[in-house]
Amino acid sequence: MRKLFSLTCLTVAAALSTVSCRSTQVTYQFTPSPLEVLVSQGEDQPSVARVLVGIPGAEREGNRSSGRPELVVRLRIENQSADAIHFDPSRSSLLGSDLAEFGAAKADPAGVTSISAGQSKSMLVRYPFPQNGSLDAPLLTGVNLRLELDVDGGPTGTQSVEVSASLERVDQLGLYNARDRVNWGLGYRGGWGPGFGTFGGGFGRGWGWGFGNSFYGCW
Repeated sequence: MRKLFSLTCLTVAAALSTVSCRSTQVTYQFTPSPLEVLVSQGEDQPSVARVLVGIPGAEREGNRSSGRPELVVRLRIENQSADAIHFDPSRSSLLGSDLAEFGAAKADPAGVTSISAGQSKSMLVRYPFPQNGSLDAPLLTGVNLRLELDVDGGPTGTQSVEVSASLERVDQLGLYNARDRVNWGLGYRGGWGPGFGTFGGGFGRGWGWGFGNSFYGCW
């Protein structure tokens, strides 16, 4: 009975941990998250788009141990204009805190994204690190993202509007402790079973799934 309960709870914990969650391979992310940018075509002009930027962390290309490190950027573009808006990831760029430029953007979905009036779309964009090295990147204290949106229907046709956003690195462990957020993580308990405690913990004998604060969180 005890083993059956542990196995059942472990299965439930594993299922919940994969629902609407994504973990990267590092213990840091960037804040504010998300960062909101209202885009207009000039001063005293109404916004034509709302852009939300989130950077949950970094991972290696293809999740391979030998893959090049990539910073993972999540974008949501909301079209607030009366015309279509287009985003071409290849015209975006990412700079590190030392002003070194990251590699060319790799977007999912790939290619130019078109957003109809009143609609919104989300995407993942990966930027390879300037140099192949550690995912920890201790000297990377912040980033600046620059992208362009092409807005249809202007007096001279399609108009390009530049968007710039700067985000600061923060350690996830400290972030979650400060917010007292609860996430699924590894716990410590008798056998493979559930535990409840801080940093994904419950105390006992052996490793198991715990329910508590963890830097492996959802985004």
